[in-house]
Amino acid sequence: MNTTHTFDARERPAKRNEPAPPGFISAFSFAGGEALRLTWDEARAAVAGDGPTWLHLSANDDAVEGWLEGVTSMPDVAREFLNGEDKRPRVHIGSNFMYGVVADLELVAKTPDATAPDAREANRATGALRFYVDRHRMITVRARPLQSTDRLRHAVLEGAMFRDTVDLFAGLIRALNDTFADRIDEIGDCLDDVEESVLEGGHARCRSVLGDVRRRLVEVRRFIDPERNALTQLVLRKLEWAEPRSMEALVQAIQVLNGLGGGLEGLYERAKLLQDEIAAALSEDINRKLLWLAIMSALLLPATLVTGIFGMNVAGLPGTKDPASFWIVVGVMACCAAITIFLLRRLRLW
Repeated sequence: MNTTHTFDARERPAKRNEPAPPGFISAFSFAGGEALRLTWDEARAAVAGDGPTWLHLSANDDAVEGWLEGVTSMPDVAREFLNGEDKRPRVHIGSNFMYGVVADLELVAKTPDATAPDAREANRATGALRFYVDRHRMITVRARPLQSTDRLRHAVLEGAMFRDTVDLFAGLIRALNDTFADRIDEIGDCLDDVEESVLEGGHARCRSVLGDVRRRLVEVRRFIDPERNALTQLVLRKLEWAEPRSMEALVQAIQVLNGLGGGLEGLYERAKLLQDEIAAALSEDINRKLLWLAIMSALLLPATLVTGIFGMNVAGLPGTKDPASFWIVVGVMACCAAITIFLLRRLRLW
């Protein structure tokens, strides 16, 4: 007969004064809404307790993975998921818990030359944040530093208040929204510059810039759209075990994320329109150049015919011994050019 074994701190006492493993990033307890920073020993004890606790870990530490496997107060599927390598945004909802993955931008150190290609590529790198949330604890695991958890950690350190773990998860989604909003605003500013340059006639030098903007839009859409779809489950299937106010805060944060996705779609459409505008302007430039080439060909055609005739090395050419014949031929060519211009004007071809 199988029985579900729950973790009891008295049953399996943690070793005190044990040094924190490298994979332990931070932990907080929210007694009465106020955050209290925890050590590694305190965090392990708090996770087994009843108070709202946030434990943030790194996936690059075997000691952390081994400890997670021993936290039997979590469902087996959630423990395996936190120690897994799934990177696709998704949310799984249980009877009194949820777990899943959200995509986020990696946190990179600022360099003096932030405009260098390597720095720009690093700032666009994305990572996965695996999470587990129930009534008493929120555990987040990531492989590389991410911007959303860094924002949330700083908000907690600065005195942000959270009622429970669902409210804390809503704060994580709000931090994610801020990260997305900054990136979308940055792309929007670049698109504004491109649009202004195109309107001023500098479309030729904007093609590469607009191409880079469109690539960045595609990169953001590639992971924000699945994330919106995954988190929408929490709007359609509300958590029965969550406090109504906390659930409302979570729904509002997800709605803001959906609004950011709509703004991203608007930027993508603007980029497509600007691409069409640049293509039309370049086509107009080419047509204008071809028109001038055709006009010059039409003007030179009679002169070419005349010079070709008089350049034949055959007997009987008139004017070969008359000193004024050269100027007569030049006059004939000029008259032909004038007649050609008159005809082009009359036919409105020029």
